[in-house]
Amino acid sequence: MYYQEMDKKGLEKKADKWLDELPFRKRWPGDLDLKDTALLVIDMQRYFLSPSSHAHLPAGETIIENLNDLIDLFDEKGGEIVYTRTVQEEGDEGVMDEWWRDIIREGPLAELDTRVEVKGEVIVKPRYSSFHRTDLDQKLEGVKNVVIGGVMTDMCCATTARDAFVRDYRVLFLADGTATATEQTHVSTLTALCHGIAEILTCQEAIERLS
Repeated sequence: MYYQEMDKKGLEKKADKWLDELPFRKRWPGDLDLKDTALLVIDMQRYFLSPSSHAHLPAGETIIENLNDLIDLFDEKGGEIVYTRTVQEEGDEGVMDEWWRDIIREGPLAELDTRVEVKGEVIVKPRYSSFHRTDLDQKLEGVKNVVIGGVMTDMCCATTARDAFVRDYRVLFLADGTATATEQTHVSTLTALCHGIAEILTCQEAIERLS
């Protein structure tokens, strides 16, 4: 099963393999400064991370430690951290409900998983992109770089990455700090983003780039 019950070292080894197989490894030029970089922690909600949830993603639990390491770095050095939760209010389900026949209402499963350290503002979004009908753009005033982690790799994380790029943010996408339902979907998303959207890197590489 897709890196279920894998420890941190095993995940890093797998992530190195994913990166080695990418057709492109673009790197943003110059140094990265935490003063103009934000960490976006996408939808690390109990809906996806609780084993009791019907939408449980085992891979999502595996990335919590890596994300907490980055959260600690941003918090210690004064970097911007923004968390998102996906919630659909009644009457605002749109095509999400048509497609999934299942939406996330406000409630216990919509809350952030308690294993994820919360050291920044939490915003609620109704759709995949963290910018859609939110004030995220305003919160990121002065930010040049966004580091993206969370779930799901191919949906909310990738859609936010693309939206960030077209808004002229430099996007860094975490190979072992994002997760989805299958390894094939995860790797295909990294492959798609590496060409013209994002620098794909591990959480440890991000820490080294920002330290």
